[in-house]
Amino acid sequence: MNSPFTREFTPFTREFAPFTREFSPFTREFARFTREFSPFTREFARFTREFKKDSSP
Repeated sequence: MNSPFTREFTPFTREFAPFTREFSPFTREFARFTREFSPFTREFARFTREFKKDSSP
């Protein structure tokens, strides 16, 4: 599994790793926010569906 692509890609992956580690707290925060926000999103989707039904000719 040591293709030319893998050899080319590995340095990039190493460069990217520190960035990923620094970014992960933000990702966790965002996941928590998304979980708290999802009931609202579901409500909004339901409302949109209802509204489309009402407004269709």
